[in-house]
Amino acid sequence: MKLTDTININTYLAYKQPESLEPSRKIKSENLEWDYNHPKSLTSLCIEKISENWSGYPKLGKFVVKDREYFLRILNTDVPLQILVDNIKSDIFWKRSYSSRWSDSPIISNGRRWINVYLERHYADILENMNPRHYDPEKVNTLVKLCGPYIQSLSIRSLVPTDIPVQRTTSPEMADLVTSQRSNGNKTEVKRSGDVMSRDHISLHAALGSLTNLVELHITYQLRNISVDYRRDQFQFTNNDAKNLSRGLEKCGQLKILRITRSDMNCQRVKYILRGLTDHERLETLDFSHCKISDDGAASVAKFISRHENLRNLLLVDNIFGPAGAESISHALNHAGCGIRNLDLRLNNKLGSEGVAHIAVSLARGCNLTSLNISGCGITPGPLTKAPTGVWSTTTAENTPTCGELLARAIGLVKTPLRSLDLSVNDIGSPSDCTLSNAICLSYIIDINLKRSGMGSVAMAIAEAAAAAQRLRREAEKGIRFRRSAGRVVQARRVAKCMNIDADPILLALQLSARPSIVSVASEEGMHNIQMQPLPSDFSFVPAIKSPLPSSRTSSITGPPTSRRSSHHTILEPVMEVRRTALVRRGSDGSLLKSRNNMYERHIKIFVSNEFDDDD
Repeated sequence: MKLTDTININTYLAYKQPESLEPSRKIKSENLEWDYNHPKSLTSLCIEKISENWSGYPKLGKFVVKDREYFLRILNTDVPLQILVDNIKSDIFWKRSYSSRWSDSPIISNGRRWINVYLERHYADILENMNPRHYDPEKVNTLVKLCGPYIQSLSIRSLVPTDIPVQRTTSPEMADLVTSQRSNGNKTEVKRSGDVMSRDHISLHAALGSLTNLVELHITYQLRNISVDYRRDQFQFTNNDAKNLSRGLEKCGQLKILRITRSDMNCQRVKYILRGLTDHERLETLDFSHCKISDDGAASVAKFISRHENLRNLLLVDNIFGPAGAESISHALNHAGCGIRNLDLRLNNKLGSEGVAHIAVSLARGCNLTSLNISGCGITPGPLTKAPTGVWSTTTAENTPTCGELLARAIGLVKTPLRSLDLSVNDIGSPSDCTLSNAICLSYIIDINLKRSGMGSVAMAIAEAAAAAQRLRREAEKGIRFRRSAGRVVQARRVAKCMNIDADPILLALQLSARPSIVSVASEEGMHNIQMQPLPSDFSFVPAIKSPLPSSRTSSITGPPTSRRSSHHTILEPVMEVRRTALVRRGSDGSLLKSRNNMYERHIKIFVSNEFDDDD
């Protein structure tokens, strides 16, 4: 059916008549195939003839709008790219060109044009299939001049190393041209440097250095199509690759998002990359997921984030750094020049309880994190081997807390901006789970994931209910701004019913916002009364030097100065005073709420069960 692009497809579907009215209709104005058996007009024949051998003339501006749309709909997509880019900017043609060349259709956000999407994919495909031994700087510069002004987001999913034969990089359309060469059994000779084979990829210095409008870059140094020629060394990311990429990144002044994932990137190569990003003040997201960054590389990343206040998102998923690297990152998070809001450390199982404890101390000392993901980081229920820097004890140095207790105190004793927490796939254990659920009730977390976290069913239900209640309370307080619909309330009630929580979510939100002193939990084993006591006072945190409390003082509890804790550190007031100041009732916007009598107790009844009700 010929449907003009000037009519929105949603508008057409909205005014389309139902099938029940079709038999009684004689005139169907939306039927655009009514003239399929009519001879074509002279104008249509002329346009078809022009489209067969069009080379840029006549210009599209000389066509009438109706004829121009028809011309762009029938124009062959095999016209040289230089002519198309210079003369055609319409989304009608570029969308058709993209669909005819690639089967998958991308999701186009508002403001994105199809010419940008097409040229970004075209440029990435050329780089992905280019063999380094056939690298021609002049051709690359010509391609950059053609596509560069339209490239804003570039995703390179694969790169060919030098030691791969040319036949491996041949596209399916060219397979018949190299059949005779394969049958002769000729093998391409590979240049060797001594006895070591060069595995460098193409130099991205010139390919990226001239992309002045590049905002987002995603690179993966690996091969997607391997066939029977698999070798482990085909996935290497060499030092020369890192140096060339760093030189190219130096000239990408508009870059905001950088992702280098699933690559053999070690500590030395991370330093090369970060060196090229030193002057990038607009960088907002840094993603080094699924790499091989160890403690030294994590220290380099920590030094980098402490000097870039506009950097908001840091993703270090599935790397190999341990507690030492986590300690470097935690110190950087408390630096005055660090602006990280979202920290993703999941699948770093070498962190363990010791590494996560450093992140907990950073939370307690006033970092700016709003989202923290430590899923699958190997948290264990046992006590820490040594308390991390920033924790002082009122008893002895051997009385070290568990990682769960440190997280609980970091969340419950300090009013942190943390709103999202992922603790799934860990082993928090008991009794740390009860302490942690207590702290979550005292916090302002609105999004939490505790699946397979090692917490008990009662503690997990209380923590999830508290987070859901905080989310609903915030939406209720800002209902006009966020326009909270009745559907959200119905959905929340349905979620609470599936969790077997015998409470209305809105009422639960109001009750939990009042910071109750006792929570009554009814389960299949009986009634459990969990008293919401203040957190234990056997240890607390040393505040960060960047923001000491006005009432801070030097304490003799910390003992003599050491290399990790000098005498100029400021210590919190006695814990009883900290509880009185830290556990002040506040609204979600930080405003103080009216205090209530200390003898007044508030009870909440929550029904918890491990099995869902079949009737529901």
